[in-house]
Amino acid sequence: MSGCGDLFSCTVFLPIAVAAVSQSQSDCTWGACYPPSNDLLLGRSRQLRTSSTCGLTGSEVYCTPYQLVGRRMKCCPCDSRNPDSQLAHTIQEVLSTTGPDRWWQSRKEVNPVTVELDLNNLFQLDNLVLSFKGPRPSTMIIEKTLDNGRTWEPALYLATDCERAFPGVPTSTPLTLEDKYCYTLPSTTVLQHNNANKTQLCHICSFLISRLSSALFANVSGMTGLRVRMTELGDVPRLPGRALSRFYALKEMRVMGSCMCHGHANRCLPETHNYPLSNSIQVNPQCDCQHNTAGMNCERCADLYNDLPWRPAEEGNTHTCQRCECNNHAQRCNFDPAVYEASGQRSGGVCEGCMHHTTGPKCDQCAPGYQPNPRSRMDRPDACIRCICSTEGTLNGGQCDDSSGLCQCKANVEGPRCDRCKRGYYDLSESNPLGCTKCSCSADGSLSDVCDPVTGQCPCRPHFHGLTCEVCSEGYWKPFSSGRCEPCRCDPTRSYSDTCDQVTGQCRCRPGFGGRTCTECPKNTFGDPLIGCQPCLCDTEGTLPEVCDQQTGACLCRPGITGTRCDTCTRGRCDSFPACETCPSCFFSLDAQREKLNLGKFGPRIRGLEDRLKLNKLRDQKDQIKDDLSPLEKTPGLDSELDKLQSNMPTECLVYKIYSHDSSGEISIIKNAFDESTDAAKKVNASVDKVKESAANREETKDLENQVQPGNIRDLEKLNQSMASRPDLTPVAKQVCGSTRSKPCTPLQCDGTDLCPPAGTPACEKGTKCVGALPLSKTANADAKDVKDQLDKLNDKITDAVEKASFTSLNPSSNLTHIQDVSNWILKAKLPLNLATLKRKLDELKDLAAGLPDSTAVLEQAEPQLDKARKLLKEAQDAR
Repeated sequence: MSGCGDLFSCTVFLPIAVAAVSQSQSDCTWGACYPPSNDLLLGRSRQLRTSSTCGLTGSEVYCTPYQLVGRRMKCCPCDSRNPDSQLAHTIQEVLSTTGPDRWWQSRKEVNPVTVELDLNNLFQLDNLVLSFKGPRPSTMIIEKTLDNGRTWEPALYLATDCERAFPGVPTSTPLTLEDKYCYTLPSTTVLQHNNANKTQLCHICSFLISRLSSALFANVSGMTGLRVRMTELGDVPRLPGRALSRFYALKEMRVMGSCMCHGHANRCLPETHNYPLSNSIQVNPQCDCQHNTAGMNCERCADLYNDLPWRPAEEGNTHTCQRCECNNHAQRCNFDPAVYEASGQRSGGVCEGCMHHTTGPKCDQCAPGYQPNPRSRMDRPDACIRCICSTEGTLNGGQCDDSSGLCQCKANVEGPRCDRCKRGYYDLSESNPLGCTKCSCSADGSLSDVCDPVTGQCPCRPHFHGLTCEVCSEGYWKPFSSGRCEPCRCDPTRSYSDTCDQVTGQCRCRPGFGGRTCTECPKNTFGDPLIGCQPCLCDTEGTLPEVCDQQTGACLCRPGITGTRCDTCTRGRCDSFPACETCPSCFFSLDAQREKLNLGKFGPRIRGLEDRLKLNKLRDQKDQIKDDLSPLEKTPGLDSELDKLQSNMPTECLVYKIYSHDSSGEISIIKNAFDESTDAAKKVNASVDKVKESAANREETKDLENQVQPGNIRDLEKLNQSMASRPDLTPVAKQVCGSTRSKPCTPLQCDGTDLCPPAGTPACEKGTKCVGALPLSKTANADAKDVKDQLDKLNDKITDAVEKASFTSLNPSSNLTHIQDVSNWILKAKLPLNLATLKRKLDELKDLAAGLPDSTAVLEQAEPQLDKARKLLKEAQDAR
């Protein structure tokens, strides 16, 4: 497809005004500095994508003008199914490194089409170059994003007719960098499209450059992504015959920019660990930050340089981050606006993680438990030394006095280190403003007012216990007016236990008994509990809590109440039982005046008359009663009844004496027996449910047995039948131990001879058939032993042969080659691995040994020569 669309080629430059500023300063010493600009696309081709590409689903044919003078066209195919094909035109072909005759091309008549670059980090855009390889779009929008594509905003509008394409968007040169406007593109007539035609667009007023602030870089030229949105296809000429194709095509796209550093860096650092293809990436996002800044984009101050707020650098002002004053005790600090304002906008740094036992916003104080080192300075590592003061017992959290070095103890603490409570105090605590708590030992129950300094336990008297010894031990109680613990003395048979109430001393009585020790009748009764208690005949609304006297039954009335049943208000009380309020004061005044009333000399006579009047009245009443009574009549038989009573008198007296005898012991035994019988009855009643539950479980077990047992019995019968016939161990025994048994041997029946031959049975004889793994192993073991004995004998023979051969070698007439062959064969011989190999080697040794010369004859032939050698040796020795 080379040459297709050449007549539509043109180049569009989109320079951004800030590029002039960013390239004007690379020195970071006096003000803002910027990294050099390069192509952001290089190394990021996989991050470039488009909404339309020709030939992805199949080959497509495109027709473009070829010779305008001759009004001819040329049609070429596009097939992008294989990106490496010469007919493919994917978006990756727009990179400047792809070579000639490569371009991207959209599908025909598709509108709009977007080309999007995802940078995934903040970069500074300096220039955008678009070289079109076809009909240039009539309208375009350049958009950018600062949030990785979540939102997009237009940076520039371009159109051949701005008013028609983007109504409402200004076409005049903007006065500020934030203003958006539409740049008018030249006409897309055919005569303007040739290879030499290049149109430069988007000239922003040059006077704005000098007024540009670096603080606007992130908003004006910063981006994390760029998008070119082509919204209207360009015009094409009309030729006779087939119509020309309309599409979008880019021959080259360059996104010139650098890492966004806010004026605090003049170069971008490579990041090979983040980008596997970093050798091809020309612009990395990490800035080489200056001016004590840090971060990917130098967007913050370094860890220890936050004394002033971070600001982007400007022309003539670096806004260098200032180091926090931490006295060399911290490696980082943070900026606190409140501290900054309080200092008059001079310093806002607060140190973090103060080391060397220091603390404070500037690490200029010793931490709790440490004091200034008199032999050092505050900016040295040994500025603070450990105090020996206890942090729990000192007033200032363990700090020493700066001048004296002494510990300042709390009120209830003592000791050189303020680490112990004073006498009579306990529980040293840091949260206690006084340090220790005063011992609260009971005056009655404790031996002293001094307690344990750690636990606070007071030393208790006998029969006292508890932390402060204020509680009586079990079986004792403390009367209100007494300072000692008294025994409860609960009746052992009439009470449940010997434990009583600590305050009242009341024992826990059994039913039918009362009183403090359970020896009396219960409340609201009187008499002897062993004989029988009678109810008090009192009105309980008018009695004391005891109701009546436990012995006599006399009602115990409340104050202001009287009467045998305590049911009447006393004199001086209103008649409003049971309240019986006190009468008004006027009553007592009148009553006093009546008592003081003096009748003079008539007083005794009046009282005498009153007495006589009472006697006369009584006589009259007696006479009237006497008149009303009927005369007595003698009843017959009374005399005989009196005689009978007289004769029974001695017997009745004896019975009375028997019943009046003191039988408290017998009654106690009877009562204990009754109590035991009652307890037993309760246990029996309680066990009824258990018996019922057991019976239910038994029935449930029987049902379960009836359900499961028949199946188990059938399985056992099948198992017995199976074990009676198999497994038959006789064939296995023949293979293992060579058994001669012929009858079957099963787990249920294995009668007759032994399954295996008994111990001591001789091994198989040679030449006979041997059956069974065990007999075969015994036979093999015997054969191996025989072979070993033969090898030992052979070894001895070989040794003798070698020794004789060594002597034979002295004979010049011996066949040395034959002797050497025999020796080498012996030395190189290897132990055979099986019986057949051993036998074969043994035969070979016999053959070799048969070929050796007679060693006796050799020695006899060599004897004269040996004598001559000995003689010559003796003469040589004498000649010395």
